[in-house]
Amino acid sequence: MVRKIVLVAAAGLLLIAGPAAFADPTPPPPDPATIPLPVFDFDADPAKAVVARVTFDSRTQAHVESTTVTTSRARGHSGEPPILRLRLTDVDGAEVDRINAWSPLWRLDGGPNGSKGVRSSGTGNFIVPFSPALAAMTVTDVRLNQEVVTVDLAAPIRTFCGANPGDPDCKESDLAITAVEPSAPLFGVLGQPITVTVASDVANNGPDGPTDARVRREVSAGAGLTIADAAPVTTDVPVAVGTTQRLTKAYTVTCTQPGTVNLTATTRVTAKLPSVVDAAPANDVRSATLGVTCAVPATVNVKPGSAENVVNLNDGVLPVGVLTTNAGEYGNPVAVDATTIDWSTLRLAAPSRILAGLGARERHGRIHPENVEELDERTRDRDTDAMLHFDPKTDGLTVGDTSACVYGRLRLAGAMVAFYGCDRVTVRP
Repeated sequence: MVRKIVLVAAAGLLLIAGPAAFADPTPPPPDPATIPLPVFDFDADPAKAVVARVTFDSRTQAHVESTTVTTSRARGHSGEPPILRLRLTDVDGAEVDRINAWSPLWRLDGGPNGSKGVRSSGTGNFIVPFSPALAAMTVTDVRLNQEVVTVDLAAPIRTFCGANPGDPDCKESDLAITAVEPSAPLFGVLGQPITVTVASDVANNGPDGPTDARVRREVSAGAGLTIADAAPVTTDVPVAVGTTQRLTKAYTVTCTQPGTVNLTATTRVTAKLPSVVDAAPANDVRSATLGVTCAVPATVNVKPGSAENVVNLNDGVLPVGVLTTNAGEYGNPVAVDATTIDWSTLRLAAPSRILAGLGARERHGRIHPENVEELDERTRDRDTDAMLHFDPKTDGLTVGDTSACVYGRLRLAGAMVAFYGCDRVTVRP
């Protein structure tokens, strides 16, 4: 825990210390002359300190001039007035210490009976004893109860340890992302969500460990694919030397236009503590791209003209119609011309077998352009559909299946795109 803090003001040296935390200190009087002079002591702080040089442009506005780590010891004193409150936090945002401090705007002149006053602006050095987990210092005006400035303390610690990896407070770990593996179903249908899973491997090549790694995972996609939960995710995970940790996250993805749309997954790793040096940053980030196939929905009629759709596995060829439809017909968002189907891409099976890349092939090696019955099993709408023929027992359907689906490719707007459609069935041996 940080125990002392020092402020070196432009007009003189102010050494400021305090207990570990203060509970609602009384605001200082407006007249600095009424505050007793601090009594200095010379207790030694730890050998290293973080120094933040801050310029106060006014009482409520300040900016950081510089931050650094010094190996000089800082002298301190106790009993400083609550003009400023310094809140020190670690890399998780947890409070490490809360300390009162003198303000650079409050002038202290030398001499045995030194005088005090207030200036409109001023610069001072806030000196905090070194701690490997320090991340930030927030400076608040106590009387106004207003935050004035937040100082990044992690950056100077990171710089110091990078230049001094052998320091006992610094560690060295070559953290690396060794794999990023996105995976998705064989295809997604327009407007129907699917799950894309991304696995990321994080390794520690040493020499020090275990080391807390901070892993950031994010995904992005091109036009035609939406990701419902695409916000970057940061996870802290300990990684021992010579080991790998696998992190997996599932994303909900929806196709909005047909074709193949790329999804890119990127994973980055940094050391959680600023005092850990990663001397090989080139392996800290890795990306992988996955092509997601987006299929148009099509209307399928198994055994056109039959309302029962009973499939007997021993009956041989099963007739299946794929209907030519306009956009909006049967709820399909895109117009489908079934006569453009590429017969060599066709497969018929239950949904799970289709997604597994299985299914019965088109038995005749071609499509039959016909005016096929609509789903009411009576109407023919006088457009040209595609009649197909499959042997369902050859890698297609089994007893108990309730849906028969057709997957393949057809031409749409000059390009071959995937299509998918199903009809209810009753399968008998």
